[in-house]
Amino acid sequence: MIFVGFGFLMTFGKKMGFSAVGYNFMIATLVIQFAMLMNGFWHSVHTGKWHILHFDVVELIKGDFAAGAVLITFGGLLGKVNSFQLLWIAVLEITVYGFNEMIGALKFEAVDMGGSIFVHSFGAYFGLACCWALRRHGGGNMDKRKAVKDHPKNGSGKTSDMFAMIGTLFLWMFWPSFNGALAVGAQQHRVVVNTVLSLCGSCMGAFMMSAWLRDHCKFDMVDIQNATLAGGVAVGSSADLVIQPWGAVLVGTLAGCLSVYGYVVISPWMEGKFGLYDTCGIHNLHGMPGLMGGIGGAIAAGTAGLTAYNQGIGEIFPARASIADGGSNRTASEQAAMQLAALGVCFLTSIVGGIITGTIVSHPWFEPVDSPFEDEDNWEVFEDPEVDRIQELEAQVQALSAAVKRMQ
Repeated sequence: MIFVGFGFLMTFGKKMGFSAVGYNFMIATLVIQFAMLMNGFWHSVHTGKWHILHFDVVELIKGDFAAGAVLITFGGLLGKVNSFQLLWIAVLEITVYGFNEMIGALKFEAVDMGGSIFVHSFGAYFGLACCWALRRHGGGNMDKRKAVKDHPKNGSGKTSDMFAMIGTLFLWMFWPSFNGALAVGAQQHRVVVNTVLSLCGSCMGAFMMSAWLRDHCKFDMVDIQNATLAGGVAVGSSADLVIQPWGAVLVGTLAGCLSVYGYVVISPWMEGKFGLYDTCGIHNLHGMPGLMGGIGGAIAAGTAGLTAYNQGIGEIFPARASIADGGSNRTASEQAAMQLAALGVCFLTSIVGGIITGTIVSHPWFEPVDSPFEDEDNWEVFEDPEVDRIQELEAQVQALSAAVKRMQ
């Protein structure tokens, strides 16, 4: 999922395929290592005891989750930052990521099996805040007066969209393993069943909503590449809980519809209102479905009775165990409140951290990209100049057509 799924999902840009797959590879390998160190650091801060870090498969999985959060952020920044900026963004984000997880998972003892809160919501809103700060400070060498989506190099082609579908299908198939990587026993079975059903719901919801909202009642590849995955995000916090099959399908369907609505309506509004351009639409795939998943997890936690599981409730929600068993003897409503508190802290922490990080990397010392949305600044690219010229003309025609449509 991390290296193939995220990487190829971002290859839709016909001029920035190398950056999408290559930077994805570079960032993920750095983050997996650094996240294991930062997780250990913040855990020691929480306990007040410093110790030697012991790495095992569980720590590697947690490092993968952290890499997922940073790659979500990268999706919003794709085409607007260079490799040097990305390395700094990754290091700064993982530092804030570990701090946020310490508060939500260790202090509040919120349960987030599939990462709706700590991975998807955090990565999306950190990335959006970083995008806003970069644009505000002139990062990416883009004219603030012009819509970024109309940039002549910022477009997809039939071949690049087909490559992006490889990433979509990879993510769709393996999302149950992401949500259930740290689950055990019957808990893991619930994760797989709930995630698959939710993904099926989001796929159908995305196709339905795309045909309804797009011109001429035709499907749009942007929706199909992204919104079909929203169910995996939205069910993350409650994937290991007893939400019933109909609940999983409902969550997925609503998430798929919400995601498509985001691409059609919310994203253009955000750029027009705030100058915030989100290259891959991370707000629609990860941000809003992540918030939806966090709220759904709180509802599931608040309705979970002591007999809802064929195991002790403390094994699902450790804080609900008795004090004698190492828990906090929380009630269901108290656990739900802590789930919402973790979501709120995550939202605020990611926004503040993203703004600070975006402001830092927009400094001229980082040599912002000269040519947004293309590989030439940092990659050796060999192309047929005639084909390149034809593609540029096609992009200009599309931009003019869009401008005429808006004037009409």
